[in-house]
Parts: sequence; structure tokens; C-alpha cells
Amino acid sequence: MKLRIAFIGTGGISRVHLQCLKMREDVEISGLCDINPEALEKRTKEFGGKPFSDFQQMLDEIRPDAVWICTPTGVRYEPLIACKKRDIPVFCEKPVARTVEEGEKILDELGDFNSHVQVGYVFRSMPVTGMVKDLIREDKIHSFLSFYCNNSGLSKRLSKWFYDKQISGGALLDQATHNFDLLRYLLGEVEEVQGTWRNPVTQKTEGYTIEEVIAVNMVFKNGIVGTHVHTCVGDAWRNHILLSGEKRTYWLNLNEGELKVEGESTSGINLWETDNTNKKARVFQQGKDKSIYHYENVVFLEMVSSQNWSKNPCTYEDGLKSLKCTLACDTAITNQQRIILQ
Repeated sequence: MKLRIAFIGTGGISRVHLQCLKMREDVEISGLCDINPEALEKRTKEFGGKPFSDFQQMLDEIRPDAVWICTPTGVRYEPLIACKKRDIPVFCEKPVARTVEEGEKILDELGDFNSHVQVGYVFRSMPVTGMVKDLIREDKIHSFLSFYCNNSGLSKRLSKWFYDKQISGGALLDQATHNFDLLRYLLGEVEEVQGTWRNPVTQKTEGYTIEEVIAVNMVFKNGIVGTHVHTCVGDAWRNHILLSGEKRTYWLNLNEGELKVEGESTSGINLWETDNTNKKARVFQQGKDKSIYHYENVVFLEMVSSQNWSKNPCTYEDGLKSLKCTLACDTAITNQQRIILQ
């Protein structure tokens, strides 16, 4: 029997999920909802499903087994609570809310249903992430470098709302939050942050209020120190994280789903591609034929089918912690000051 699924929000990010889901024989795309008629028509023509402009009506009429919430950041509360009232599991895109206050209000109303909400922090479900998490358990990490590069400030090809920081939250809330979440997932909680920014290409003006180049220094509660560097005026889309340990160095190429490991071998994994006299770093590559979004959708569908939520890679509550970290980093760069996290 196929799972009946529905989408609230049919903007750009919805398409990557729909592409993954359309290929599954155990899924039926039953309903799509958006207040933008052009976006809605475009998605229904490509992926099917009955179109709706009112998500409450869609939930009552379609009665889906699961819902994907792909709305803008500020539109989380009503869809999440509507699904909770109907006991419909939710895949909610990140971040979980626009403000901490809104996120805490949602979490309070979700109650135990919090575990039935998987937040779309895509990197947590990737095989290479699981591999590096296992490897660093037997190592001691002291420092890291996180680098997110894109050309959205040059191309201006993203939706207009992204360039208005009041709406999107800017580069950190819309983009770098993935890196902050992954660093939390791998290394633990953040204790303090300090940052700065510059706009070398386009100065801030009405409708363009994002920061183009950002640097955030971070100290974790376990003493790990590192920096996140972010640019919206780079040559292309790249996302790398480098972890430096006492035994090994780990380089995650998140766009390509690739992990490069250098240093001591480990009993569980042979780190050398050749013999010990001609050592080369071992490169692990997850399936090139699969989108990085494939893995998080598989995890969510498995939980929906089994009703076992113990393996939820990121509950709403954990996603809220990443929002708090992200907003602290944003405050640090905006005011160019040191912020201590609670």
C-alpha cells in the first residue's frame, strides 16, 4: 500500500524532495499546496498531485500519511500545528522558525509530537557523515574549518526574498545553518561565537540587506575551536568542512558527498588505497547516482512506515538548538561582538 504524501509550499526546495519521492514505488504524491498559483501549477504539472491554495483544506480532503513543509522560514507555526492536530508526521525544512521565540512556542505546542517532526538538516543523514562521526569517536578533535561558498550575490538568481534579510535571515540563517547544525551533530554544543562581515561587491540597500562575506569564530564547550567562512560572492557553490584530530584529518566535501581521510589507519577501516610504503589518503564517496537529499527522505519514509521515531536524525527540539546557534552567530557578525550561548 502506497503512502499518501502532501506538500505545503512548492518553492525551489520542494523540487529536490519531489524528485526523490517521484521515483519511489511506495509513495503517491497526493496533494500540493501553495498561495503562489504559478509555482503551484508548475509543480503539479511536473509531479502530479491535486493542487490546493489552502493547506487546511488539503489536509482534511487528502488525509495524507505524511507532509513535507517547504514554506518560507516565517511560515512554520500554522502548518506544523495543523499537522500535529491531525497526527500527521512532518518533514519540516530548516530552519525551524524565523525567531527563537516562535520556535519555542511551536516546540511547546508540539509536545511529544516533537519526535514525529524531522527537520531537513540534510547533512545528518548522509553516509559519509555517519562514517566521519564513527571515526572521530576514537580520535580527539581540536580544531576545524568550515567553508561555504556560493555566487548568489553575483548572479542575483535566487528568489528576491533571500536578499531581504528581514525575510530570509540572510546567508547564515538560510545557508550556513546547515554547517552549524552539522558541527553541533559531530562536535557537541557551542559555547561562544564572534564574527564580522563585509560587502565587497554590492553595498546594502533597500531590498538587498544580506552580508556578502562573513567570518565566524566558534568555541565549543569541549574546547574545540574553529572558524566558519561564508561568501555569497564566490565563483561557484561549494561546501567543505575540515576537522583536525590528533590521529587523522577529515575533509568533508558536502556538495559531492565525499570524505577524505588522512593519517593513522583504524581497525575498522583501511585508510590506505595502496601499501604502507606509498600511502595515499583514502577517499570515501557515497552514491553518485543519488541526490544528497535522497538519504534524509529515505529515513523519514522508513519512520513513517514503521512508526518508530527513535532514529529521527533531527527532531524539532534539536533543530531549535541549531536555530539558536545560528541566530547567535548572526548577532555576533551583525554587531561584530562576542556572544556567549546559554
